[in-house]
Amino acid sequence: MIIGLTGFSCSGKDTIAEYISKKYGYIHCSLSNIIREMMRKAGVELARENFIVFGTILREKNGNGVLAKKILEKIDLNGKCCVTSIRHTDEVKELRSRKDFVLVNIDSPQLLRFKRMQNRKRLGDPDNWERFVELEDKESQIEGSGQQLKRTADLADINFVNDSNGIMALEVAVDRLLVSIKSIKNELDI
Repeated sequence: MIIGLTGFSCSGKDTIAEYISKKYGYIHCSLSNIIREMMRKAGVELARENFIVFGTILREKNGNGVLAKKILEKIDLNGKCCVTSIRHTDEVKELRSRKDFVLVNIDSPQLLRFKRMQNRKRLGDPDNWERFVELEDKESQIEGSGQQLKRTADLADINFVNDSNGIMALEVAVDRLLVSIKSIKNELDI
């Protein structure tokens, strides 16, 4: 089974994927890691703005579903995988070529995500609210090869709200999420 996680930055996608990996034995694969590897090879600084530009250029040259195609080539067809950083509707289309794919949108309040971003202090993260909102707008294009996070979220099978302040509460909620995912998977198999 492939569980896809989409959502805006700092919504908790990677935290949730790591928990699912540890507790349920899924392999965590990130579309952003593919871009990160390519940026390192090209000598491009790993800043958020550069990710947006680099990913857009990659999609323009190779098709909007290129990152999902690369992940599907890497994963075991019979295994369990949790894919994060799904940011374009064509990536969803590629992943839906697998019958066992379920897409979950991880949603968190914008102010909470901004606070999380301030705490993680990653290179290129905005240091003020205006820049944060500006970058989120860039990540929500409605056409073309850029990120389409809002449109991608609209394709989700499940919407999961991560407004938890503690890891234990989040883990309990994710356990419930997995029950919902298995229920949807069972419906797809009918």
